This record gives sequence, structure tokens and C-alpha cells, in this order.
Amino acid sequence: MIFVYGTAIFLAFIFLLLLVPLSYTLSFETWKLDIKAGWLWGLISKGQTFSFSKAEDEIGEPVEDEALAELDETLDAWEETMAAGGKGEAPAEDGKKEEIREIGTPPSPVQEEEKPLEKEEPAAHEKSRPSYLAQLFFALDSGLAARCFQAAGSLISHGFIRKWHVEGGLGLGDPMHTGILCGLFYAFLPGGAEEISWNYVDKECTLSGYGRGRLIPLYVLYILLKLALSKPAREFWHFRQGGNDNG
Repeated sequence: MIFVYGTAIFLAFIFLLLLVPLSYTLSFETWKLDIKAGWLWGLISKGQTFSFSKAEDEIGEPVEDEALAELDETLDAWEETMAAGGKGEAPAEDGKKEEIREIGTPPSPVQEEEKPLEKEEPAAHEKSRPSYLAQLFFALDSGLAARCFQAAGSLISHGFIRKWHVEGGLGLGDPMHTGILCGLFYAFLPGGAEEISWNYVDKECTLSGYGRGRLIPLYVLYILLKLALSKPAREFWHFRQGGNDNG
């Protein structure tokens, strides 16, 4: 009974942990993007920063030039060694041929017989499974591809960013294009684009802000298990292992 109670408590604890949402935040500014994800109210967190500034590209040019110079030097050294070694290769090969003739030819048939056997084994093993193109057509015909797209759509809609906040100035240099972009912002981000200052005359991009979303691990696990245990997925697995088209 103690083992049963302990197992039940452990499973209940895992169930409660999977109910804790995993939150993430995308914060951005000019030429910079920060991604942060946290779980268990911030006890487990990880972040990554991506910078797209032009200064870093200018810094990287000398490094590429040095790498190309080192590559040229190594290629020149390799050509010199090959040219020096090519003169002495012919005698070495003649010496090897003489040694083989003196010893005799019995080992050569044995080696020739073993090579076809080693090549035939993987070929017979590969024929047991269908090709990747056949697997793709089977996934399309059985409905597995449609199930995968449905599962991906469910995951995206579940974990999509719920809250946006954008501020700063934005302008495309053309009043018409800027007005169209302004309408798109207010159509798709009605609450997050209220603090944007639109510049209808000059080009400007000084936006900064953040977006927040969350994922519930238990729901994500439910979607993946539902896909993996579906009939099309089981039929595809059987077909991939070498079964027939009927599963």
C-alpha cells in the first residue's frame, strides 16, 4: 500500500507540475532581439540575445580576410608537398607491385570474394524499408500530413503571443505606404500599437517593445500524444518498417 500511495503522490505531483505554464517574452529594439523563457515562476529560466547591428558586420570583415589568407597559405603548402611527393611515388608503387608478384596471388581472390558480401548485406537491409518519397506519398494519402498540420496549428494558437506593447517612431518615407502599415498595425495589434508615433514624411524606425505568451506543458503533451497514437500515425509507422499499404 505504501508503494501505491507513493506512486499516486508522485504522479499527482508530476501532473501539477505539467499544469504550470511555461512563459516566454520577446523584447526588441533597433537591431536587437531578446528571447527569454521561464518555468515554475522563474525558478528555471533561459534567455538568448540576437544582435543585427551593422557594426558587428564591419568587425567581422578583417576576420574573414585573415581566414582567407591562412587558407591560401595552407593550399600553397599542400601543393608544394604534393609536387615533391609526386616524383617519388612511382618507384614506391613499382616496389609494391614487385612484392605482390613475389608473394603470389592467393590473397587477392579472398579479398575479392569478401567485398561483394559486405556490399550485399546493407543493400538487402535497405530494400526492407520504403523510400522517402514513398513514405511522403503514404503520409499524404493516409491523412497523417493533415493531422500534423492540425497539431501544429493547435500548438501555434495555444502558445501565440497574447500581449503586445510597441512604442517609438515608424515611417516608410511614403505617406500612402505608411498609412497602409498603420492600418495593419491597428488591425492586428489594436492594443499594442497605440503608442507608436507615425512619421508620414521621413523614413524612421525607432521601435521598441515586447510580446508575452505562455504554453501549458500538459496541453502540449496531450496534442503530441494524440498525434502519435492516432490511426494514421500507427499505419505510417507500420509502413515505414516494411509493412504493406493497408497497415
